[in-house]
Amino acid sequence: MNSLLMNTNNRQFIQIAMAVILAMVVGVFAALPLVYLPIIILIIAVIFFFPLSVERIFTFIALSIFIDRSFITFQGSYIRVFQILFLALFLKFAIEYLLSRREIVHAPLFILINLWVFSYFFSIGHLISVGDFWESVVGQLFLNLFYFISVQCIYSKGLSYFEKILKYTIISGVFVTFVGILQWIGFFFGFEFGLSHYEEIGIPRPSSFAHEPDWYGLFAGYSAVWFVVMYLRKDSRLFSQLFILIGMFMCFVGVFISMARASILSLIVAILFILIITKNMRAIKLLASSAIIMIVGAMVLFIINQDIFIKVYDRFNPSTSLETDQGAADSRFASIQLMLDYIPKHPLVGNGSGGMSELSMRDDIRQEYIYGGELNAGKGNANIFLTVLFDTGIIGLIIFLLILGRTAWMILSVYHKSNFIPLGFLAASIFILVDFNFNNGFRMGFVWFHAALIASYFLLIRKEKRRLNTIPGGELDR
Repeated sequence: MNSLLMNTNNRQFIQIAMAVILAMVVGVFAALPLVYLPIIILIIAVIFFFPLSVERIFTFIALSIFIDRSFITFQGSYIRVFQILFLALFLKFAIEYLLSRREIVHAPLFILINLWVFSYFFSIGHLISVGDFWESVVGQLFLNLFYFISVQCIYSKGLSYFEKILKYTIISGVFVTFVGILQWIGFFFGFEFGLSHYEEIGIPRPSSFAHEPDWYGLFAGYSAVWFVVMYLRKDSRLFSQLFILIGMFMCFVGVFISMARASILSLIVAILFILIITKNMRAIKLLASSAIIMIVGAMVLFIINQDIFIKVYDRFNPSTSLETDQGAADSRFASIQLMLDYIPKHPLVGNGSGGMSELSMRDDIRQEYIYGGELNAGKGNANIFLTVLFDTGIIGLIIFLLILGRTAWMILSVYHKSNFIPLGFLAASIFILVDFNFNNGFRMGFVWFHAALIASYFLLIRKEKRRLNTIPGGELDR
């Protein structure tokens, strides 16, 4: 009774202390300019989520990993929901570790990904943009830490917790996809919230919680791949078969209405890979159902709005496709040519991470490569492998390929035909890599979350195998 009363008093004391600190923070920053608003929001968020357990905060991260849109910016960079949650999680994780309540396990890839960041500095003597370089370094180190802590959180709680996090990650993609579908349907009822490109190319493209339709297509496609794998394997561990069917076709629709050709192509490649590996007869039903839904959907679109139907047809017609993208393909081709011209300048060490962001904004470069038009902007740019070669040269590219190779090895080492998870990892990884050959988003948070899921699952399966080896007749079935 006394211990219960003491715990209650301690909890009340902590809540009162946090309320006082929160009031002091708001009071101090109330007199400061609005530029400090992101700092205020971060501090309030950390204080709000800190009382939760590390695992509960990490669950929220999984549920919000595909929410890429943010109204908070700091020093020109967006602060996303998962980043705010991660700050609270990391603070609590560090305190628990210092109090010896947590153990650290070796995370595969961690040495390689930090060695990759170290290779950034080989080009420090001839950087194109010092500011973009340091933003890339700090941003990648943050993602490395995010990956490392994610592995620790999942591994410490076991396989059942891993499946829970994987489930919530897929749900996050489904939620973002569903919002995009609502935006697209709303367009035909006069609501144009969250849509773009209609005035430019005549096709409404939803973004949902992504920053642009291409990323929306990427998020929808990632979840679609997992649903296809679960459907073909008839696995109901995470979702019922009914939910899998609904989620799969919803994500198919999301990828299609995004009009992101890279995501559509990547999804096709990933599904073909799954079909080749599984040789499952259910694939015929899936293909037939998808074809019927696509035909019916096209007929409905033709009835509702013939102009949009024609524009969609033109976008996927190879002879007219480039005329419907507002110069996006030309911009990517020009960016690729620019990288090919700059790579020979420093082939071993690269031109400096983030340099393409500076070059893409220069008027002389735009005039030379795209006649004054828009180049594919951003530090990631158009092609993942060329960008790595441009940024870090042959040395950085070799390390990057080792990261990909090690990741593939981890998946293959736990692969079993009766288990949908390794196949899902393979197919989702192929989907991501194919897409990033056109739109490089390798520094997006969900990519490193995906890598953390792979590494933690590998560690957990290896741990389970070792345990079963000590039991006569022990056999792993997952």
